Amino acid sequence: QNSKAHLKITQKELKDLQWEHEVLEQRFSKVQEERDELYQKFTKAINEVQQKTGFKNLLLERKLKGLLNLLEQKEVELSEVITASNLDPSALSLVSHKLEVLRPSKGWIWGGRAHWTLSSQAHNDMLQTFEAKLTAFGIPVDNLGFQPLSFPFPGQ
Repeated sequence: QNSKAHLKITQKELKDLQWEHEVLEQRFSKVQEERDELYQKFTKAINEVQQKTGFKNLLLERKLKGLLNLLEQKEVELSEVITASNLDPSALSLVSHKLEVLRPSKGWIWGGRAHWTLSSQAHNDMLQTFEAKLTAFGIPVDNLGFQPLSFPFPGQ
């Protein structure tokens, strides 16, 4: 009698444990699915960020290359203007100093609107100085062989 009762209790405990085990396995399976889904979303987000970053880097590299080409072109134009202007050494020194203040080292590149504003303003100031010197020496600006460009900038 005692063993039958003990067997029934043990069988009930076994059924309860089997049921609890089944519930836990279902929960575990659901958690694994959620983990896998989150991992896929995470991987997808990382890939999208990497792709966007790569694209932005490509655009920035192209923009930088264009700006460097423009800078090189402007340096050539500046050199031509300086050569054609026959400035006296003190005026040339002043212009060179202004340019060095704007661009302390050859490898240093400014970004954004502030650089454009300062560069445009310096360029326009330099053109005015050259035109004044050319006029003072009796050289018409039309005889330079090219048309100097002035750049608009905010606040002008």
